[in-house]
Amino acid sequence: MSEHGKAEYAPAQQTPAQQTPAQQTPAQRGSASQGTAGRAQARILIVEDQAWDAELAERLLSRAGLGFTAVVVDSLGAFTEQVAAFRPDVIVSDYHLQGFTGADVLALARQHCPEVPFIVWSGVLGDEAAVDLIKQGATDYILKDRPARLPSAVRRALDEARYRARLAEIEDQLAHAQRLAGLGRLLAAGHQVSRTKAMLDAMRREAAGPATRT
Repeated sequence: MSEHGKAEYAPAQQTPAQQTPAQQTPAQRGSASQGTAGRAQARILIVEDQAWDAELAERLLSRAGLGFTAVVVDSLGAFTEQVAAFRPDVIVSDYHLQGFTGADVLALARQHCPEVPFIVWSGVLGDEAAVDLIKQGATDYILKDRPARLPSAVRRALDEARYRARLAEIEDQLAHAQRLAGLGRLLAAGHQVSRTKAMLDAMRREAAGPATRT
């Protein structure tokens, strides 16, 4: 595994973020320190029953320079447990799995963590099935015979999720300012509006930055 990413296979009682330095491997300690030095590492939950396919996904993400921690599960029960314990930033799921499908995983994800991007990673997926998954809430789908797009899809999903989270925060700030104004606290409302404008300006600057990512 490269220094950019690491994986654990569930069921695992501890994720790397919960482990002490003594419990981590040197590669895990190095990867964790890299994440704290810049943007926090992405937490990726991979649903895959073929180890080599999970390893392929991790290699692609590592080679693309994405800092991440991955947990791999191969059952619906383990998936539900890791959604709560690992709190993923993005989910990457195979579609054809032993005893269940990616649609089953997506349904659980929509129930337990609807805000988390969900990317289908499949060897064979017809157009009709792909369209149905998107309608059900999947963010994107990647065919395993054309895997090079996986890193860019994960990056885009993470960026869009961060944007939505910041937008929701701004909406909360505006609602709070309106409540303050309604109570006659105009000075406090003005301060709240100023903070909200600063957040909007920061989002505009970020959106105007380099947009070409591979």
